[in-house]
Amino acid sequence: MRFFRTKKTPEVDAIADFWRWWGTVREDVAAAVSSGSVDRFTPAFISHVDAINDGLQWELTKGASSAHALVVTSAGDPALRATAARWLAAAPPADETWSYQSMRKPDPSVFESTMVINDQKVELAHIRYAITVHQESHQVDVECYHPAFAGLPEEVQSQITFLTLDWTLGEDGVEIWIGSIGWTAAEPLKPKTPEDLRNAVAAVATDDNWVILQGQKRDGTPILATAASPLRSARWPRFDLHVPIALPYRVFNEGQLPVAESLEALRAFEDGLAAAIGSNGTLVAHETSGRVRTLHFYVDSQTNARAELESNLPQWSEGRAMTKPQLDPGLENVRHLGR
Repeated sequence: MRFFRTKKTPEVDAIADFWRWWGTVREDVAAAVSSGSVDRFTPAFISHVDAINDGLQWELTKGASSAHALVVTSAGDPALRATAARWLAAAPPADETWSYQSMRKPDPSVFESTMVINDQKVELAHIRYAITVHQESHQVDVECYHPAFAGLPEEVQSQITFLTLDWTLGEDGVEIWIGSIGWTAAEPLKPKTPEDLRNAVAAVATDDNWVILQGQKRDGTPILATAASPLRSARWPRFDLHVPIALPYRVFNEGQLPVAESLEALRAFEDGLAAAIGSNGTLVAHETSGRVRTLHFYVDSQTNARAELESNLPQWSEGRAMTKPQLDPGLENVRHLGR
């Protein structure tokens, strides 16, 4: 493998500064959490997190395998997801005192508590959902219901809905597996509990599912595509740079789709590119039409993955391989391939 230099960015320096600072205060913060005096650290947290990016959110919470957890999250903003993931990648190893998260984790225990909002009590144990499962697209549509919604403004119903979904599935579970989200003051015909929703998502969730899509251009030329499903950026939070690689090929059928030695060469070249970038990127889809296959790679823009891909392009022997990388943390450039 070739080695390339990457230039340090302000984000990289700010993340390093955060973890240097954390090393000097982590024991004091743990003690302050236990004594109820942790608010005195709030200005320092705000300063260090904002230095990375002022759109990030942070919180201290109970850890799953440690006493406490420090969370720095993009709060669902695709443009910041890679930044939060890189913050987490630089974290020290978890121990019995502290663990670290770049997304909020599920917390089913919350449903035993009561929220007070707009001077109205909301018993979270009464939260229910209407659920529609789409097995083909690996998505679950939800509509949240609570008896108290009848007396709450629309924006508060929305806020409670999104909070309960995060508590039920975790931030990444919502981002990846939930399709449409709604809320209602009318009890669903078949109300489901948060546990029912978790089970429904578990039934559709898979890390290795691909779909085949077919269509045609205006002139009738066939288009064949293969895409990871669901095609959601939260599945690959660190990969914010789109590197589309267009590969012309020489051997094709009547529909101008690759066959024989060209098809074998395309598959082998794709495998070689994937091996070159290793854990710093992934192939999320490819499209084939009119004697060109486009491989849609997404990589971590703060690594050498882009350079590794570009350095391999001259090795394609059936024509001139082309690419035009573009920052695309939300996978907008391949949205047309999502289902």
